[in-house]
Amino acid sequence: MLEDRTHRWLLGIVGLLLVATLAGLVLLWPGARDTEDGLPLDDRYTAVLHEVQTIAADADPVLGISGDEVVLEAELLEGPDAGTRVTIRAAADGYPEFRVGDRVELQAANVGDGTQDYFVADFQRLPALGLLVGLFVLAVLAIGRWHGLRSLLGLGLSLLIVVRFVVPAILAGSSPFLVALVGSIAVMIVTLYLAHGVNPMTTAAIVGTSAALVLTVVLGVLFIEHGRITGFASEEAGLVRFAVEGIDLRGLVLAGLIIAALGVLDDVTVSQASTVFALHDTDRTLPWGTLFARAMKVGRDHIASVVNTLFLAYAGASLTLLVLFSVGPVPVLELVNSEILAVEIVKTVVGSLGLIAAVPITTALAATVAVRRDAHAAPLSTGHGHDHGSGAAGRGMRERSEHVPPRDEARSEDERAHDAWMRYLREGPAAGEPDGR
Repeated sequence: MLEDRTHRWLLGIVGLLLVATLAGLVLLWPGARDTEDGLPLDDRYTAVLHEVQTIAADADPVLGISGDEVVLEAELLEGPDAGTRVTIRAAADGYPEFRVGDRVELQAANVGDGTQDYFVADFQRLPALGLLVGLFVLAVLAIGRWHGLRSLLGLGLSLLIVVRFVVPAILAGSSPFLVALVGSIAVMIVTLYLAHGVNPMTTAAIVGTSAALVLTVVLGVLFIEHGRITGFASEEAGLVRFAVEGIDLRGLVLAGLIIAALGVLDDVTVSQASTVFALHDTDRTLPWGTLFARAMKVGRDHIASVVNTLFLAYAGASLTLLVLFSVGPVPVLELVNSEILAVEIVKTVVGSLGLIAAVPITTALAATVAVRRDAHAAPLSTGHGHDHGSGAAGRGMRERSEHVPPRDEARSEDERAHDAWMRYLREGPAAGEPDGR
């Protein structure tokens, strides 16, 4: 069948991507790192605060600090001194507000006489983070059910690839660009097929995502070079260069762009492919051009919302920087020209161009597969074998839906929704209803 042949062609492309990705994983996979060269870190122990006292003092106008001091009584919950209470004195300006009952991380420091002293290194946030993640998992499973479970498995695999391959491979000296590209394609293929199944819709989404990702990479390389992006702009870049000798900071910028873009690309492409097949399931007589045009109406709305989302995501990540720049005397154009903002502009615009390209590419691929389906093929979204055929079968279906009184009690919700959508496609919205334009 034509559908099977087209799907096989697309599966062949995915197969080539998979082979290339596996080869990249093998070649770039990092070896075991030697962790004995670094200086040993002092131990940290969890403690709970039983008393908090603030001692007022004279402010220092030169340094801009209050001069107040906090005295904390903390009980160690682990470590060699577990069960004992220690008193900690520190400047109040160096810490947030402490409350009785707070769990904190105390770091041990050896004192000259052989004893250990403690100071507050951080708050203990793991219980709060665990509760938040638990709520997220419950919400995904409650709403998404089986699809939600598969999406969580895909999320776990994505995290595993980033933690076990992407970051260690970059630390091992591999090109950040190649590592991010290989890791992103691996994440895309595994998670999309896992979440949505191996079917023509998902395959079209994967090929469309890959094409848009290639465009994103090309534009990223071009404008990082043309804009003379060095990768030295942020404080984190300087720390990374000091910690990892010989790391390619420009490649790191491109790697971040690729991973961030993929996070939005797969959402857009799956939505577009799903829209195409849902439209075609309602009327198997739709030609390619009509199907493409109707799906693109949804795609344009998706582009408008997702591009804005991408911009807000980058703006939110750089909000502190934007606030800092807004109170300075530097002119706006000079700020835009600075590398620290230029990097964010390149990421936002290049990522947005990839998203814009992904919509028509994926829509065209999905429409090509959809119109070549057999007239009696089951709807992809529901799995029920209704007679949605073209030609005489399609006309018979429309005649039955128009002349046979519906028996709602004997028909499924999918059938009733299908007939309502068919009437909408033939007749448009009912009188007095908005047409959505």
